[in-house]
Amino acid sequence: MYVCPDCKGSLQGLACSACGLEFAPAEGFPNFLRGGDRFERVGEISARYDIIYTQHEGAWEDQGRTAELIGYFARLAATLSTGRVLEVGCGEGFLLEALTAADKNAVDLSVTALRKARGRAEGTYALALAERLPFPAGSFDLVISVGVMEHFLDEDAATNEIRRVLKPGGHYLTLIHVHLDRVQRLRQKVREFIFPRARPAALLRWVSKKLLRPVHQPIKSHYTVASAQACLERNGLAVRRTISLASDPTAPLIGPHVVIYVAQRQP
Repeated sequence: MYVCPDCKGSLQGLACSACGLEFAPAEGFPNFLRGGDRFERVGEISARYDIIYTQHEGAWEDQGRTAELIGYFARLAATLSTGRVLEVGCGEGFLLEALTAADKNAVDLSVTALRKARGRAEGTYALALAERLPFPAGSFDLVISVGVMEHFLDEDAATNEIRRVLKPGGHYLTLIHVHLDRVQRLRQKVREFIFPRARPAALLRWVSKKLLRPVHQPIKSHYTVASAQACLERNGLAVRRTISLASDPTAPLIGPHVVIYVAQRQP
């Protein structure tokens, strides 16, 4: 089911019969992170995410990855496909657990995340970069990512790879956080914790986490709603729907900076 992430040649075990690269497993997961000189930072980034997932359970809940959002996103995914699905950047597997797909597949940079995800949801897991997906072209009916697109090393390489592994007409469902300036971030936190509904306990948990165990992600790209859509479209994905609080005030999104794109692979 895997191909070489670099040359896309067939694999014998975890060795490429075309270019000769060999990939050793890590804790039982196929590890496709080696190779590819353009992404030499991947080892450092992978180690950083291992630290995050070791120190934090539910690492992204304070960024809006609530049970309500996961359920909403899983139901949205089911309207697009319940067939063969790939999650890029699966984290601890909360969304994979909620998906009703018949065939669940996932990649992440962190072996700690994959270990947690495997304990939560049955599926096929591998260590791999979005920019170098180890799957044949046209493998999936649906590719999903939540809060991952902002952290690609190369947005165009990753988005083009996602398009490549989609079947013709398949969908990419992605949630991103667009950039907020300082004033906008302050307003967002007021809306989230103070007004119109005061949530002092949640505010205390957020402040404690920021002070005592802050999460620092290695890479963060600053998107606008328009620039994120432009990235999808220039890489062969037509945006069919954009979901935000502006378009759907009932969606369980933590603020106006959270945007979901439903995109479809073009022939």
